[in-house]
Amino acid sequence: MKKRVYHWQPELSTTIIYWSCTFGILFLSLILMLEHTRPYLVSNIVLGVFFFFALLGLNRYFILKDDQLIIHALLPIRRKKIKVQTIEAIFVGPKSIKIISSEFKEGSQLYIMTKKTKVAFISQIETMLLDHVLIHEDPNQKAGKQ
Repeated sequence: MKKRVYHWQPELSTTIIYWSCTFGILFLSLILMLEHTRPYLVSNIVLGVFFFFALLGLNRYFILKDDQLIIHALLPIRRKKIKVQTIEAIFVGPKSIKIISSEFKEGSQLYIMTKKTKVAFISQIETMLLDHVLIHEDPNQKAGKQ
């Protein structure tokens, strides 16, 4: 099976805070560039910090391998390997999916995904599970915690 990567973002409030701070660094770099008429070392360093955080923020993804769901998160502490058999249900909303598993501290996790990525992820996990997991369509599911 081809290794496929499915990108995700955390629930809405965390995503907004992270990307607001990241773009704040970009705007600070642009302001520093306006202060000087030639290339300025400090503004270039701050621009490099922005690119670092932007790449770090895009480094969140799922990988489905054999019988595991690998959740690659921003911090190494939050990265998880979940056995597919422990997933009890998946709720699919318009902009997000909610995975219910006994391996999560809170019992479930919410992930924001694009429509195309979400459809590809659900179709691959359905072929892996073969009726083990209940996948529910939930049009009322929000992108943030209720």
